[in-house]
Formats: sequence, C-alpha cells, structure tokens
Amino acid sequence: MKQKKRIAILFNASKAYDRKIISGIARYMQQGIEWDLYLEEDYLIHLEKIKYWQGDGIIADFDDPNIIEYVKNQSVKAVGIGGSYQDASLYPNNIPYVATNNHLISKLAVEHFLSLGYHNMAFYGVPDRPDNHWSRERESSFIHWHNELAKETPAPHIYHGFLSSYRNWTKAMNQLEEWLVELPKPVAIFAATDTRARQLIEACRSAELKIPDQVAILGVDDDDIVNVLTGHRLSSVRQGSEYMGFLAAQLLDQQFNNKTVEPMVQVVEPIGIVQNASTDHFAVSDQVVKDAISYIKQHACDGIQATHVLRHLKLSRANVENRFRAHLNSSIHQEIVKVQLAKVKQLLLQTNLTLSDISEKTGYNTVQYMIMVFKKQTQLTPTQYRERFV
Repeated sequence: MKQKKRIAILFNASKAYDRKIISGIARYMQQGIEWDLYLEEDYLIHLEKIKYWQGDGIIADFDDPNIIEYVKNQSVKAVGIGGSYQDASLYPNNIPYVATNNHLISKLAVEHFLSLGYHNMAFYGVPDRPDNHWSRERESSFIHWHNELAKETPAPHIYHGFLSSYRNWTKAMNQLEEWLVELPKPVAIFAATDTRARQLIEACRSAELKIPDQVAILGVDDDDIVNVLTGHRLSSVRQGSEYMGFLAAQLLDQQFNNKTVEPMVQVVEPIGIVQNASTDHFAVSDQVVKDAISYIKQHACDGIQATHVLRHLKLSRANVENRFRAHLNSSIHQEIVKVQLAKVKQLLLQTNLTLSDISEKTGYNTVQYMIMVFKKQTQLTPTQYRERFV
C-alpha cells in the first residue's frame, strides 16, 4: 500500500483569508490526491508544537517571518502563500510562492470609490510590524492608484490605529472615532481587512456618522463572520483565496512528482468587489449624472446602449459625456459595461446557468460578444473564470 504524503498546513483558520486558503487546498485534494494533513486541533499555528514534526511537505503563510524561517529550516518540499510585493526581491528564494495581488486590490478600491463620485478618500490599515507587510503594500498601492487615477482630488488620509485587544479596545475605538470625525465628508475609506472595516462601522455608529451617506466603507476578504456581525452590510474586495490554496496544493503536488515549477512566483488576481450597503451611495452632486447612473443600473442588463441613456435624459451626448468625465472619469458606455460585467460575474459564481442563459440575462446579443467583452476586461474567458473561482 502506497504511503500517504504527510502535509503540514500552517494557517490560522480564525481568519477568513486563511479559511479560504485551506478550502482551496481541500478542493485540489478532491481530485483524488491522498494526503495526510496536519493541522492543530484549534486550527491555529503553534510553531513550538511542530518543532520536531516530520513530514513530506508544507503549505504555509509566508506573511509571517517566523513561519518563513521555520519552513526554510525544514528539509521538505514547500509552497509559500502571502501578499504580492512591488519589490520583487522580497519574494522567497527557491520556494514556490502564490501571492494575492495587493496592487490590483487597491486599484479596485480606488476605481470603486471614483465610480461612486467620491473625492475624499482614506485608508485604514494596521500598525507597522514585520508580519503586516501585506498591509503596507495595500497602503502604498492605494496611494499610488489614487495619484494615478484621482489626481485632481485631495491626497488620501492614512490611519493605522492599534491592534485592538480587550485591554486597549476602548482607547483604540475612541481614537478611531476622533480620526473619523475629523475627516472631510463625504469620505470613502478602504480598510486593510474586513475586520478593520467592522471597527470602522462600530466607530461610525458611536460617533453618529451615517453609513454610507457620510462615510462609505470597503473592506477586503468577504469574511462570512464579519458579514453576519454587520448584518451583511459591508462591501468587500473578494480575493481569489480559494484558488490560491488550490494552486499552492497543485504546486506542491508537482514537486512530489518531480515536475519543474515555473514560474516560482504566481500572483492571483482578486475576483472583484461584493457591494453591499456600506458603499451603496452615490456621492455626486450633478443631478444629470445621478439620473443617468440610476437608469443604467436599472436597465444595463436589458441591452441598452448610450443612445438609450441620452434619450432618457433628453440631453446631447457631448453634454452628458463631459459630465461623466468630470465627475466619474468614465463614459456612459463604460458604466453600462461595468454593470453588465458585475452581473455576469455574479451569475457565473452563484448559479449553474449556461453561458447562453447568462448572456441573455445580461443584455448581450450573442454569447460570443459577451465572451469577447469579458475576456478583454478580465483576461479570462467566462468558463475559465468560473473554473478558477467557484
């Protein structure tokens, strides 16, 4: 009987990101891969407990420098998972690495805020520590994309706060409230994680700031626990975490089968933004743009074109397009495509509808045209997108 490979999974399942990574590993194993997985009973990492562990492979959280050091000292095959870096020299040497695309996550946040008409933006990160490099990457990328895409707006406000605990919770929340109150309104805040975003929601309630009218909030992770705690009100960037776990398991399996791993660093793009009430606000004063966006949201999947919007508004194309560029840095056509693609992604991930049915429900004349537009925007076909992220 062939002996099973013994694999240590070094992730803290108390975090949504880590749980989804583990779920992706399990999905890969469902293809008939028989591994004996080692996880602590509390699903947390205890390096001191596995000091003398002997196995065949490790899939580990490389956002933690202590874990990186542990893995390097083990004579087993390994795959690291963590955040992406703008400085390529920060990636581990000689160990396959799967990264979430922090740069693109932050770009999605800035684009989302701009599409809602916000001029004041902020970032709520975490304190600067060696194991929080991923947050610094999101922060620097947020500033970069703000400077690139929102040059005419005020510089973003940055706040790190405390890593809250029972001991300092009151102090941390009081200072967070003070920061929120001082921000210009309306303001859109990008939080490094859903957990930090939930803190913003609590602080806004305490300070009697209206969400999203005065403060719009966007998190990262699409955390099921935070969703429940916030009454499913939080908008969030959904990472491709499950696919990252799947890909990491595949790379480890390739090593076991003596296959060359290329490239050593593979960066996984986020799935997109799950929009809920915390960003369901349009911060544009121009009533024409408001009316146009409202009409587009209602009818984009009916197959409308820019001419239908202009007919509804009873205004010239030059007039409306100039307003769109001034307030949204976008066009009527781009806003229609954005709503259609969001619906296509939702149906791909949440239903088993055929591509033909999806194209019909989202206003595309043909499946081929939908596929062409989708691939141009995402670099994946709808089928590839569904296979990767479902």
